[in-house]
Amino acid sequence: MTFGKRLAHRHTFATFDAFSRGADRTTTVGSGVLLVSSLLLYGVVLGLLATGIWLCTVSTPGILVGLVVIALAVLLRPRMGRVPKYATEVTAAEAPQLHALVREAAAAVGAPVPRVYVEGDLFDAAAYTVGLRRHPTLVLGLPLWNALPRQSRMALLGHELGHFVNGDPRRGLLVQPSWTTLAELDTLLQPESRREGDVWTSEGFLVVWVVRPLLNLVKLVVRGLLWVPRTALAVQVLREGQRAEYRADRVAARLAGRAATVDLLDTLVVLESLGMLIMRDARAGRPVAEWPQTTRQLLDELRPQLASRRDAETEREISLFATHPPSGLRAQLIEATAPESAAVVLDSARNERIDAELARHSASSARTLKAL
Repeated sequence: MTFGKRLAHRHTFATFDAFSRGADRTTTVGSGVLLVSSLLLYGVVLGLLATGIWLCTVSTPGILVGLVVIALAVLLRPRMGRVPKYATEVTAAEAPQLHALVREAAAAVGAPVPRVYVEGDLFDAAAYTVGLRRHPTLVLGLPLWNALPRQSRMALLGHELGHFVNGDPRRGLLVQPSWTTLAELDTLLQPESRREGDVWTSEGFLVVWVVRPLLNLVKLVVRGLLWVPRTALAVQVLREGQRAEYRADRVAARLAGRAATVDLLDTLVVLESLGMLIMRDARAGRPVAEWPQTTRQLLDELRPQLASRRDAETEREISLFATHPPSGLRAQLIEATAPESAAVVLDSARNERIDAELARHSASSARTLKAL
């Protein structure tokens, strides 16, 4: 086992053990580090902007340098988040039952009511805070949503809504630079390779063999100098994110009940197998309403193997750069908690009405999966 894997293993199980003992705290040393580093990054970006503006007032050559520095500051600015490109908004007028369910779930867990979007090829779901005003946004991947039994859908909603109330420091406006600015800087420092269409004139030769290699050398040196702080900060961001995932799972258990939440997390453990089965159903033209039966059958068949499946998934998913703790550990953690009854139960009649509201989007999703 490599040093990085051993370190990841130690951190992952230390976090799991802390939650198992009920020792979780929303304010940690890591969250403080993220706040301080973000304030420093804000200062760097503002300093670049001020320097660029000053250079533009010095001289004509200074204007050119100043514009470059201003462009760099703009490139490294903190991103406020945005809705995924291929997500489609589902309005309350189009899906009143779905929006009523989301409002009821949000009220039960104390979360703000989000805008609702769907995405046709996503075996996942996500919660975002978007824009300067931090609008809460919920994105439901229809392949996963349509494959889940109804109470597991409530667990999915509970988990995603839980991200709005779980103290995740990554979602705070002040901490955004730790998550976005370093990613932009890393992209900026990627060395350039030869491109098709390079012109082999004397000027092109100079660019290909002199200018570009020198720029790549500078990028590599700067990237090397930043590697340790950038990696340490990225790992810290991801560690805080893993803690936030565990807290969101607890919110899901309060909303949907412990059993439904464990079923959801076990579904994530076997998601690769489930994804292949759902795509098989889509290609065979099986009605979307029957997809939850595929999920139940898979979990029933694998029930005797779930413990080993959880362990295998845990070992496979442990990484210093994992955004989520392994689903196997998440399932174990919720399974070990005291039984909780569901705060909101999604009955079959309401579930069918929601399916009817999403029928057009679900049919399009099924066609997309069929074509993959």
